[in-house]
Amino acid sequence: MQMDFGTNKMERRDFLALAGRTLLGGALASTSAARPNDSDRGPPEPRDLDKYDFVIPRVRVQELAYRGRGKGPDVWNVRPGGDANLLRELTKVIRCRVKPIQGTFDWQPQYAAESQLNAVVDFDEPKRLREYPFLFMTGENHYKFTDSQKKNLKEYVTRGGFLLIDDCVVASGGDFFYQSSYQLLEEVFGSGAVRPIPRDHEVFHNVYDLGGTGLPLLHYSGDGRPHGLNHGARGLFVRDRLAVFLSSTDLHCGWCDRHGTTWGLHGYRQAIQMGINIVMYSLTH
Repeated sequence: MQMDFGTNKMERRDFLALAGRTLLGGALASTSAARPNDSDRGPPEPRDLDKYDFVIPRVRVQELAYRGRGKGPDVWNVRPGGDANLLRELTKVIRCRVKPIQGTFDWQPQYAAESQLNAVVDFDEPKRLREYPFLFMTGENHYKFTDSQKKNLKEYVTRGGFLLIDDCVVASGGDFFYQSSYQLLEEVFGSGAVRPIPRDHEVFHNVYDLGGTGLPLLHYSGDGRPHGLNHGARGLFVRDRLAVFLSSTDLHCGWCDRHGTTWGLHGYRQAIQMGINIVMYSLTH
């Protein structure tokens, strides 16, 4: 199915499409999170970003013991089809080389093999983190970081890295992953560091104009029930740069539903548009 997201063409979108690879390549080259310190330099090793303009690395998180539904939690490697769909739709908006995700189709499989994903990192690997200016972190349950992981998180973000955290709320489940993420960011960066992202912020307008709705909230197409818990878009800012985008509405589930069977095509479209806006903001700031 060919989805047309071109109903809201704007000057910035036209600029991005025209600039294409030059814009992405320049943004990646200038992102300090993707560059090692002078003291770290040695013989260069091949990296994903030597071959591709953009990849979606997943952050491996050790979640705490799960309580509740028998199926088990949707953990850090859930539903790789969502990542694949976002990458595919991104290439329709701007000319870029993305790293494909093989062996996945929309909702299947439920869990990805590590080799299947674009890349897998965790916050115990500070040098590896610096290879990627953009990271994606999702899950369903509570989790905790060690002291060293907190230190590496702070370094990654303050050096220029961008982190998208999206709570994988399932049906009427709680926003446990969101709560842990909020508490982690407040602990690492200080009380009050996580703030609402106003609807006039560029992340809602740079490619698609989502200022009227803000962060999309998914609804089941059959009965209109909301999916996830909507606390609104929240973020961590380093000076005036949005460095962490925190969502409780399960954008990633929206990316999975390419044929609109669960949320309807409108839900899929809005989730993808929000994802593309976030990606493009991260690569140009």
